[in-house]
Amino acid sequence: MPEKKKGNPLPMKTCASLFMLVGFSVSSAVCCAAGITPQGSNVVVPAGEHCVAGRMVKVAQPATLPVTPAPVITVADEPVKLSVDKPAGWAKGTKLRGCNAKDVNACGSFVVGSLEIRRTKGGDLLKESEDYLVDADWGHVGLGPKSCVTAKDTVFASYRCSLLRMDTIQVSADGKASLKAGEPHISAPVPPAADAGCVAIAHVFVNYRDTEVKSDQIYPITETAAQAVTGSTPGRIPKTLAKLKAGGPVKIVCWGDSVTAGGNASKPELRYPDVFAAGLRERFPQAKIEMQNISAGGSSSRQWLYPDKFRYRDKPWQETGVTWQRIADAKPDLVTLEFVNDAGLPPAMVEEVYNDILKRVQGLGAELILITPHFTMWRMMGFKGMREAERRPYVLAIREFANKHNIALADAAARWEHLWKEGLPYLTLLHNTINHPDDRGHRLFAEELWKCFR
Repeated sequence: MPEKKKGNPLPMKTCASLFMLVGFSVSSAVCCAAGITPQGSNVVVPAGEHCVAGRMVKVAQPATLPVTPAPVITVADEPVKLSVDKPAGWAKGTKLRGCNAKDVNACGSFVVGSLEIRRTKGGDLLKESEDYLVDADWGHVGLGPKSCVTAKDTVFASYRCSLLRMDTIQVSADGKASLKAGEPHISAPVPPAADAGCVAIAHVFVNYRDTEVKSDQIYPITETAAQAVTGSTPGRIPKTLAKLKAGGPVKIVCWGDSVTAGGNASKPELRYPDVFAAGLRERFPQAKIEMQNISAGGSSSRQWLYPDKFRYRDKPWQETGVTWQRIADAKPDLVTLEFVNDAGLPPAMVEEVYNDILKRVQGLGAELILITPHFTMWRMMGFKGMREAERRPYVLAIREFANKHNIALADAAARWEHLWKEGLPYLTLLHNTINHPDDRGHRLFAEELWKCFR
């Protein structure tokens, strides 16, 4: 779960447009270069050659392709108990379950103005602002200031929630362009693969409740995943590599927060530490590789390093187990480190904290791989769209730290930055719409980690 941080809540009134893509020159230029343009609820694919990841694909005739809106689901008479907490952001209030995306509600899915709450099925309507309150961005409800019901009463909510979809623009062998609609999803839609004999040239992101296509919702496939240039570093874990090649035992500790713990992978074996370890076992079948996942949702590195000063969930470390001693007791040969919750550290603090981490890891006789964090919701990063270049000070600082100290780096951030060139808006890989990747997002971490073992 995302960490509940005092004094630094997520924006409450800006999430309804979480997936609304604002226009800016880079994306417009990309769409113009590909020649695919919006026209109301359609996309127009001109005749001619389209460059798709270095491959020329010919469209024989222009095509106007209709894009249907993503579905809106109606939920009737859902039994709920109204929270005593005022609904605010992802963490406060009672969730309307139709909007749920794994561990939280999908920001922006709830259809504003659609909520009706009744004390009994078919009974009189309760009054918004008096009997109940609603956070329109997150679809959470709570007791109002003059409510005729209590937190113990079951009431019945009817409302609507919208889904997302990714569609694929494909071109057949005879040059005919067509649109293949994807499966709708509450938060992490996957574009469909092109039909046999066809080539995908772009994807169209269908946002919550959209009735028209905007230019920034068209994602031409300009590069492949293999063309992504990242800062991941081979050759900086020589002792671990030597043990693997010799077929010896290797103990790896994957240390981190909720992402390392697995949120929102669909099953444990698809968490990035497990995918990473499985890939190493395939490459080094003679080695005896043991991976231990030491992580805690919502934690930061300082809470593990200095648990008495930075308490995790306001509890002593003896209760939570969030302490460096767990890493030390594991006696690892290699430690990987992922803390998206460190993203607020200024560069000077990164140097101080990560110097301590490096000394502690080396003091164990182990090697270290730093992992740059994935992309999260825009406003946590100060972004305004999905095609912006990485500029988070923390990410730039740990890249610099790794190079300065010749430490291995798995540059997952650069991989996420590249997604739009592959035709994917990165937010569609965040299952909870905030900071937890889906199975595809977890695999990106593993792929960058594998690069360190070349």
